[in-house]
Amino acid sequence: MVEDAKKESEAPEPQKQKAEDNRWYLLATLYGVPEFDDEELKKRNRIAWNRYYAGRLEETRKQLIAEKHHTEEELTPFSDEELEQIRKDFEARCGVIGKKPPQAIERIDFSNVKFEERWLNFEGFFFGAHVTFENCEFVGFACFRCATFWMAQFKDATFLDSAAFVGAAFWQADFEGVTFSGGAHFLDAVFTSGADFANAKFSFAAFAEAKFQSANFSGALVSGRASFDSVIIEQADFKATFEGQVSFVNAEMKGTTSFEHAQFRRSPPQFFGAKLHEGTVWPGRDAWPLPKTKDEAGDFIHAYERLKLEMDRLKKHEDELNFFALELQSRRVWLGPWAGLPIALYGKLSDYGRDYWRPLIWLFFLGLVPTFGFLTSDAIEPLHTLGFSFASTLNVFGFRKDFFDPQVIAKLPAWLDTLAAAQTILGAILLFLVGLGIRNKFRMK
Repeated sequence: MVEDAKKESEAPEPQKQKAEDNRWYLLATLYGVPEFDDEELKKRNRIAWNRYYAGRLEETRKQLIAEKHHTEEELTPFSDEELEQIRKDFEARCGVIGKKPPQAIERIDFSNVKFEERWLNFEGFFFGAHVTFENCEFVGFACFRCATFWMAQFKDATFLDSAAFVGAAFWQADFEGVTFSGGAHFLDAVFTSGADFANAKFSFAAFAEAKFQSANFSGALVSGRASFDSVIIEQADFKATFEGQVSFVNAEMKGTTSFEHAQFRRSPPQFFGAKLHEGTVWPGRDAWPLPKTKDEAGDFIHAYERLKLEMDRLKKHEDELNFFALELQSRRVWLGPWAGLPIALYGKLSDYGRDYWRPLIWLFFLGLVPTFGFLTSDAIEPLHTLGFSFASTLNVFGFRKDFFDPQVIAKLPAWLDTLAAAQTILGAILLFLVGLGIRNKFRMK
């Protein structure tokens, strides 16, 4: 059985079917394949297709007309006499006498077809039945603008040129594993139910002003820019890899949105004007990029600052701290190595105010190490040097004054007196960082 499974996995993919050998393609181009600018032939083919399928779903047809997806003229079912003429036209298109068009109740099957046209036109088509373009190859520009899909399956299809689904309406859409080698344009598209783009590959993804009930981009890869500006999403999974710029400007996430395990390799996503849900889940801090040069640092600062403010609005304290840390790291690059040194020290000493153990450890060594310096002086007894060092470190509480005679302290050499003063100053800073870390850890105000 293992050998049989291996042979099956190694079997070559079936050869792609020519478009002219597909019954549904012949019906979609009933009066011929239109050129790019032949609007009259496009319209004639579109109306024939839409009216052929219009009688299949009566209530859906009425809704599409009411919502102005299609005109009443294009969705008026054919009469029996008109259907007979369609059958004759289909025979003529096929060049085979007696060849019948597919029945409107059948699943529309374009699977494993290779479309070689420079311009493939399905603009405004009404796919009232389950339609599959699974494992298809689109060589030229594929236009599905303002098309309406009941159940659309494009699983493992390949678009070698751009694909336009601008203004398209989907009840259910399966784009799992699809490769968009050119731009993928879904501007103003509507996904009434599920939209599955799992493991899809995009060179450029444009979803501006699209509306999703549920969106799944888990495992997707976007090598170029991705635009989700002004999208409205009820629920989404964006566990994807974004290698270019990502924009969610003015987006509205109405439900749980997961970016867990997402990767932003070039720059942080832009969420200016966006409204996020309190159920938003972010990846770990390692998944977020940092600027490499001062020129790009400004955009990083603004992006992380915006996310920090949005997390503050949602009362997601830990996420707010993470974005604050990323903002500071970006600001350090913008300031340069010397001006940004205080930020670097802040990070080293307390992980940008998020860790109270780290400054505690620094505080311990600040009290321990100078002990060896105080041993060189006869002013303090050797057994008391450790206590004196820690008292100097915690002198903000007055410990040195309480436990050691000021006359003894006055006998210290100048350099040890300076060391003790430095301990006091650094100790106060570290104590502040300990308190800040505890406050942030336990969300104390």
